[in-house]
Amino acid sequence: MTETTSGVNVHFTTRDFNGAAEYFAGYGEDLWLELSSVLANLQLQLQPSDQAGIVGRPIFDPKATNAALTSTAAEWGWRKVVVPPELQPFGKDWDGGKESVLAEWQFSNYPFLWNNIIRSEAVFQSGAVLRPLTRSVEALVIVTKTGSLPASNSTLYFEQAEAQIDTVTTLGVFEIPIRLVGLSVPPGISQLEGDWNLYSGRYARVPEAAPRTFDVSWGRAGQYGNLAARFS
Repeated sequence: MTETTSGVNVHFTTRDFNGAAEYFAGYGEDLWLELSSVLANLQLQLQPSDQAGIVGRPIFDPKATNAALTSTAAEWGWRKVVVPPELQPFGKDWDGGKESVLAEWQFSNYPFLWNNIIRSEAVFQSGAVLRPLTRSVEALVIVTKTGSLPASNSTLYFEQAEAQIDTVTTLGVFEIPIRLVGLSVPPGISQLEGDWNLYSGRYARVPEAAPRTFDVSWGRAGQYGNLAARFS
């Protein structure tokens, strides 16, 4: 079952696996309320594409979105969690964690989804308490974007992650409760406020940012059936 929530100018859709709905209705309820507040107040972040054929066209900005989520979650006490040394072939840290829940903002290439899930499953099974968590890991929240947002090639979409996790959890391979989140924009809108981010170079992390009103048009449905927004 999926649920969609409206925020300031970003919608987000959730899908639960391995008992995540029950977990976040129980002990994890307050932790999810904190993260959902972070998501609901997220400002849409866009940058110019450097892809051939659409150079300069506004697309989803993963770096600025990641930074915004990290800084706002930190106001609620969510902190980066270091991956144990034996699992560092799967990455250095999780983007956020508090009490018993890990959170990852997953906007990079789609294979990294499984890096995040494998290392999270490993610490879930081990029962280890990772700093600064105060309990052993009991659930994972993964935030990505839906196919309605234009983005760089090969980056992960919510619908793709949903299909992959659904297949694997049906086979009983993973047990950690997972709440998958997909960022989107309100369907059918014709204008939207967002941040327009320009970077000095490909590997620059801090953009020159300015608020901007974007016109929104809607293209044909993509691979997973959702209409694609186009910003101008």
